[in-house]
Amino acid sequence: MSGIEPEDVRKYAKRARLDQSRIDRDDQITAIEAQDDLVSKLDELDSPSAPDREYWDPDETEDPYAAFLTRCDLHRTDDGVLAGRTVAVKDNIAVAGVPMTCGSPLLTDHVPDEDATVVERLLDTGGRIVGKANMDEFALGGDADAMRFRLARNPNDPDHQPGGSSAGSGVAVANDQVDVALGTDTGGSVRFPASFCGVVGFKPSRGLVPLTGFVQFSKLNDEIGVLSNAVEDAARALAAMAGPDSRDDATRGATTGAYVDAVRDVDGAAAGDLTVGVPDELFGGDPAVDETVRHAIDELAGAGATVREVSIRHFAYAIPAWWAIAMTEVAAYVASNGVNYWQRSESSTELAVAMAEAFEERPGELGEYTADVLIYGHHLMEQYGNEYYARAQRARELVTDGVDTALDGVDVLAGPTTPMVAPAWDGENYLEDDTLDEAVRTTGPFNLTGHPAVSVPCGESDGLPVGLQFVGARDDDVGVLRTAAIWEAIREST
Repeated sequence: MSGIEPEDVRKYAKRARLDQSRIDRDDQITAIEAQDDLVSKLDELDSPSAPDREYWDPDETEDPYAAFLTRCDLHRTDDGVLAGRTVAVKDNIAVAGVPMTCGSPLLTDHVPDEDATVVERLLDTGGRIVGKANMDEFALGGDADAMRFRLARNPNDPDHQPGGSSAGSGVAVANDQVDVALGTDTGGSVRFPASFCGVVGFKPSRGLVPLTGFVQFSKLNDEIGVLSNAVEDAARALAAMAGPDSRDDATRGATTGAYVDAVRDVDGAAAGDLTVGVPDELFGGDPAVDETVRHAIDELAGAGATVREVSIRHFAYAIPAWWAIAMTEVAAYVASNGVNYWQRSESSTELAVAMAEAFEERPGELGEYTADVLIYGHHLMEQYGNEYYARAQRARELVTDGVDTALDGVDVLAGPTTPMVAPAWDGENYLEDDTLDEAVRTTGPFNLTGHPAVSVPCGESDGLPVGLQFVGARDDDVGVLRTAAIWEAIREST
């Protein structure tokens, strides 16, 4: 550790909001140097070293819609729940020995030393990882400018967006390049590409899937989810990944379910056992989307499901609370170079070093949209002293209670996944400031509350897919997946 100067002490005291007149800088320097000697014992810890894994750039001919940022071929066993399945991993989830850019030029040369826990589990259960999926910079999606390396395009219509921020994950599944893709979902970033691309997208309950080795956006709202063409493959991926991880304290006490058994061989007749709540709060977007989703719910009723109108109390607070928490947490996380002070989980030393160097030496390479978000996060912290973060936590509890109450007496809630179909890349940015709250108002609330949610295709509008979302009680991931499988069976029979 390097020595410090009196001016450093002054800066530290100012940052700590201390009275400068009470600080003896020479005494502080002596004390700090002694304490640095103590802390430096941590230098003796062994550091992991990245395995030697081959990777290469995507072939534009084989990947015309820009699903991937990097290709690889990693396979450990032919046994397990994912045997025979190919997998894409979003590029903010660590695959050791393979670049992880988080979609940003700031991390172009960053290569993780260790696999994320979910990657280890995928490989241990038969999955074949074939590449790192394209994504919006630091998982801030919805703007063409946020796709810093390759502009991902919707396989249903290349002029339209595939949905962010797990854009490449949705494309790779929709274009049949992989069986399963991992995405991350902070406000809908798994369910948006699922809805826009016409595939299955599942966000698990909070704390079920470990986040070790994942570069977070918002510790409260983040989950690693999965996209696939079939509900059973999503269930298989969840079965591979779910469960406690000693390196992620948020998963302590997590219990897993029989996900694959719950969805295998399900037929439409099972709808007779379902009670579906339909909250009016989830509707009110594009009328054609609403009509398509309500028609799908009518089909569920026609197959025997009981359908009830319900309401989510305090729902109006959901997106203001989500926004205040997410923006504060991403700004604080980036400012701390990817080290999470707020959760008892393992951090990555090499990521911290890479982010510190990048922001020190090349801050101009950060995209405009990402910069705007970080500025607003720091504004919330500095201008209001985290008052709105505290208020948002109170609102979160109210919205959570509202969702729980709406779920009383029903198995799932149902509504549109997104309030619109995939916008065109040219001139229809759905994350402009004046439309952000509308864009994520059907997905973001369930990140805030931690409830599991799945998007399944239910029809089209103007030739583009429409997503139907089911939301279940906390820790009833089995029930949500089973409902999705019942809907899938009904749709396949018509």
